Amino acid sequence: MSIQETQSSHSVNRGHEIVEAKLDGAEPNLLDSATPLVLSSTSAGSVPFSVLICTCNRGASIVETVKSIFATHISCAELIIVDQSDTHSTKCALAPFCDDPRLRYIRSNVKGKGAALNRGLKEARHNIVAITDDDVTVDPEWPQRHLEAFARYPKIVLTYGNVLPVEFDASAGFIPTYYVTRDRMITNLWQKFLARGIGANTAVRRDAILELGGFDPMLGPGGHFKSCIDIDMTVRCIISGHHVYEAHNSKVYHDGFRNWEQGKTLIRNAFYGIGATYIKAVKCGSFAALVLLLWELLAYALFPALYATLLNRPPRGWNRIVYFLRGVWDGLHYPVDRKHLLYKIKSES
Repeated sequence: MSIQETQSSHSVNRGHEIVEAKLDGAEPNLLDSATPLVLSSTSAGSVPFSVLICTCNRGASIVETVKSIFATHISCAELIIVDQSDTHSTKCALAPFCDDPRLRYIRSNVKGKGAALNRGLKEARHNIVAITDDDVTVDPEWPQRHLEAFARYPKIVLTYGNVLPVEFDASAGFIPTYYVTRDRMITNLWQKFLARGIGANTAVRRDAILELGGFDPMLGPGGHFKSCIDIDMTVRCIISGHHVYEAHNSKVYHDGFRNWEQGKTLIRNAFYGIGATYIKAVKCGSFAALVLLLWELLAYALFPALYATLLNRPPRGWNRIVYFLRGVWDGLHYPVDRKHLLYKIKSES
């Protein structure tokens, strides 16, 4: 294990989407190709790749994640962990892996997941970087499915997969999840209606993402806009002419339980980030982003609130609208780097 102590990192998390669907009987449905995606494991395994995890104050929870990553059928060339924690508990928990040369531990004091992701990408030695969270275990074939997509389609720079829940008490709270029912290629923002992948199961082409300016450190936990760093990257990739792919047979298992009180904060942050994400793209001249912004407001905030109110079913969800509009308002007043579609840090404005 290599260890780096550094002053540069962040703590950003992602906005979450809860989408109900069934995995059984899922069939490939590529929007720009009728040919199913099937590559051999030998072909996928010949490409060296990195894995990146950003962690902040999670202690030993990351241990099971690391174990599952090292147990995949296709082994990563390196596992980069960017640790933003206030204590050394995570570093101590990783001690059993200290003799594994694949593990690269980077300690960072700058908060915000966007900066942590960017630091990890810059440190990565390979162009394909699979990214997951510190509270998941990955399926043995998890990296292979991402590698297959990158090998088959050169215009893909970002992929997503299933984020499935572990067992939990549904009466006490929920786990953020994302279900991919079929393979899907997203080539323009109009198809973004169908793509709502989250960062617990994703992979990128490192060089292309860094050319876009990396992840936006103003988004996600630790950033000003609190959430939705994954949605933002999807939008920016598509606007820049790249393709995004969702693989139905890539799976991770999420142990990120939230009780209902924690869920309120998560939802508020998510809608605040969604508003800020789409208004940024609108400010940069994307009409499709304006349509998506209105769709998010109507389909996921206004209509559910009206429906719950009419049926007198709590929670009615009016706060979603409030925080969504706050995100739009605050985003309108933040300067934007139009070349990279990034919010400018206040000190840069």
